[in-house]
Amino acid sequence: MSVIRTKLLDGPRHAIFHFAIDGTEQDEMTDYVLIDPKDDITPAAYKLVVEDVLYNFAGFDAKIHFDSDVVEGIMTWVLPQGSDSYVDFRSFGGFKDRSGINGDGKLKLTTKGLGMDEGDMGSMIVRVRKSQDA
Repeated sequence: MSVIRTKLLDGPRHAIFHFAIDGTEQDEMTDYVLIDPKDDITPAAYKLVVEDVLYNFAGFDAKIHFDSDVVEGIMTWVLPQGSDSYVDFRSFGGFKDRSGINGDGKLKLTTKGLGMDEGDMGSMIVRVRKSQDA
């Protein structure tokens, strides 16, 4: 398995990333860190708000989520396979990191079905807003 991450933009208010996922010879991904607000964006220590996701997965489902020790599943969005889809979270303020002081602010990816078939692959573009009070 390989995930190739490309930072397309890291501006004062937004960052955009492209992820190419190759499921060849790979088991599931669990809590794979897509974006770490302390290491992957400038300036560091911002919380993230996902504004939109454009994705296309072949052969697997995925979910994006923020890490939290407190409440499991409250900050999760499912991205189903076989779908060429655009998800816009801006109409309700974005998909926010609500993990509080127990979370690390990282946006993570967990897959189901990745690596089951030889042609499993996917691509996604994620735009995040940098926020101090997400």
